Amino acid sequence: MRADVAAVEPAAYAETSWGTPALDVSAGVHAQLEHLGVRDRTQSPVCTRESKDHFSYRRDRTTGRLAGYVWLD
Repeated sequence: MRADVAAVEPAAYAETSWGTPALDVSAGVHAQLEHLGVRDRTQSPVCTRESKDHFSYRRDRTTGRLAGYVWLD
């Protein structure tokens, strides 16, 4: 999947700290917004791995779902 996504948005290409394929969804979204001319962007500083309030497969090794969103004011 990483190769397919990176073919559309190279900024999303990533690798985990363990050296496994990954996607940086946030970087991909920011790159696309930049390309579209959206300059005023804010990103949450929360790390899902470090925050017990958020789901993290990397931290807990349990599967689940995580959603992200983008909106315009």
